[in-house]
Amino acid sequence: MNKSGFYILVVLIGVIELAMLWRQSEARAKLRAENQTLELQAGQMTALVAENRHLTQNISAAADVTSIAGQQMEELNRLRNEVEARQRQIQDLQAELAVQPTLPAFQSLSGSNRFVNLTKESWASSGYSTPEAALETMLWATLHGDVATVRASLTPVELARRNNGAWKNKTDSEIANAGMQGLSQVSGLQILNLQMMSEDDAHFTLYVSGLKQSDQPLWVDMKLIDGEWKSDGSEHRMVGQ
Repeated sequence: MNKSGFYILVVLIGVIELAMLWRQSEARAKLRAENQTLELQAGQMTALVAENRHLTQNISAAADVTSIAGQQMEELNRLRNEVEARQRQIQDLQAELAVQPTLPAFQSLSGSNRFVNLTKESWASSGYSTPEAALETMLWATLHGDVATVRASLTPVELARRNNGAWKNKTDSEIANAGMQGLSQVSGLQILNLQMMSEDDAHFTLYVSGLKQSDQPLWVDMKLIDGEWKSDGSEHRMVGQ
């Protein structure tokens, strides 16, 4: 091979090497571009997964809130219905109380009398001519610490019971203070029923405003002794103590 042929061969080999290097460079550039694209897609996919998880949590939380709100609305409606029912009951009782705002005469009580309202401010010393008057007199005396009048409002049997029980070894001052304290939270009472058991025996059924609900109603027995009505005891021993 002459020199010119050799040079031509060298040039061809160089061109071929350059072409191969250029193609390798182009392939690496293309591969880098593809890798970058894949990395970008992977990053987007990760972001989409995180966003999807966040949306799922929000949807779950919203569902929980909706469920709780529904339960609270049901409870609110139930309480509203209960309040409306209680208000209707109160209105019915007030209407019945309005029918007889004052105490009737003893002669008008044929058998029983319902819903007579006695506020504490209206209590007075009314004597002992009727069961209602005697009850009011005992309440008034208890409220004002008048122990002598309280004693005069009791039958001998009831007086002996208290002297041997709640009043034993107590001074009049202590008895008076206990009675006034017992009525301190009371605002009044309602006579739910007055049953005349006989001409000499009466039975009160009372509701005392301010007394514990578990102690309601209160029963008070009255007896006619020498023309005067006296208290012969109560179920909860609250009135007159």
